[in-house]
Amino acid sequence: MTGTEAAGSSNLVMGYCVIAGMKCCVLYDSRATHFFVSDACVKCLSLPVCELQCELVVSTPASVLVRMSSLCFSLPMEVKGRRYKGNLICLPLQELEVILGMDWLSTNHILIDCQEKRLLFLDLEEPELVSS
Repeated sequence: MTGTEAAGSSNLVMGYCVIAGMKCCVLYDSRATHFFVSDACVKCLSLPVCELQCELVVSTPASVLVRMSSLCFSLPMEVKGRRYKGNLICLPLQELEVILGMDWLSTNHILIDCQEKRLLFLDLEEPELVSS
C-alpha cells in the first residue's frame, strides 16, 4: 500500500511523527501488529540499524510476503508533542515513512477515533470509560 492509497482510504488514520528532527508521514494502523520504518527513511536520516537473529516475514495489505531482518532498536520519536521509543522494523514502504501498529497503540494507551480520524491519548491518572 502506498501513502496515496492510505490517504484515500476512509478506514485509515494518517498523520506525522518526528524522528531525528524530521517530520515523517505515519500510518496508525490497528491491523498492523508491529511498528515499521521505511528503508528510505532509515537511509535519509542515517538511523542506526541492527540485524535480527532471524528473518521476519511480514504479510502486506496487497497479500505480498516481505522478508526482512533489520531493526531500528529503541528509536526515539515524537507524536503530537509526546515522546516515545520503539523498535521499528525496516520495511520497503512507498510514500509512507512509518507505520505504528496495535502493539504501539496498546502499549501507550492510545485509541483511534475512526470517525474523526484522530488519536486519543488517554490520561492514565484520570481513566475514561470507553463503551460501545
